[in-house]
Amino acid sequence: MKLPDYIQEAIKRIQIISRKKVSEIFGGEYRSVFKGKGIEVEEVREYEPGDDIRAIDWKTSARKGALYVKKFREERELSLYLLVDTSASLDFGIYMKKREKAAEAAALLSLAALVNNDKVGLLTFGEFEGKFVPPRKGRGHFLRIIREILMDRDEGTKTNIARALMWVYKVAKKRGIVVIISDFYTERSFLKELKLVSGKHDVIGIWIKDKAEPKLSILSPFYGVDLESGKSSFLWPLSRHLKGYFLRYERTIRGIFKRSGAGLIEVYTNQSAYVPIEEYFRRRR
Repeated sequence: MKLPDYIQEAIKRIQIISRKKVSEIFGGEYRSVFKGKGIEVEEVREYEPGDDIRAIDWKTSARKGALYVKKFREERELSLYLLVDTSASLDFGIYMKKREKAAEAAALLSLAALVNNDKVGLLTFGEFEGKFVPPRKGRGHFLRIIREILMDRDEGTKTNIARALMWVYKVAKKRGIVVIISDFYTERSFLKELKLVSGKHDVIGIWIKDKAEPKLSILSPFYGVDLESGKSSFLWPLSRHLKGYFLRYERTIRGIFKRSGAGLIEVYTNQSAYVPIEEYFRRRR
């Protein structure tokens, strides 16, 4: 199936941005933040001045009559699971559609993972689980992930983050990295499920936001349409009401992530996704 021109252009732009940033610094930041599954002994060699005495292999040393130390190697390979919201609210954006910014963030993390020899998997979701792309490596796989995020549209009328989290909890058997990319507009709390997944995996939320949302104001009554439910309603001038709603909504989302122990990165549509993600990695490292 031939992709629409605007999708091809978006993929090309995201690819260029991601490659440049990863080659500059991002791959190393990713590796330092996400450690491998453990360490294994790569070799045993004679002790040299300056070696860590904690690495001395006493059994080998006793057998050979000289000090020997163990040299360790990190078991690096991890699986990165991207849970990406493809509900209708991601089609909003004054500066850029949230969907495209979500794809940019996913591309940065995917490339950093692949550079470090980790696998990347994808689940798109809205009200239901959408496309599942099993964890793999390679350039073709990377491009498929971006394409699925930009093309997939959830057919439901709600966003069920809790359901997506329970899906990855059941599917991802070994400890890995779970990144949830969404604007987090949902009707129910997902704290319980986020705590559960955070106890098993390294979890980070990437919150896609648009600076125009809390500043929306109108001068006269009008009909508004909810992008996700499709319902329209008669609205009066709501600038103060909307600001209050957004303040409560933001406090709720930050509270959920803080209480679950998961990380949270806020990415606006008018900025490069690289900046807040790299800043978060630097602070965490």
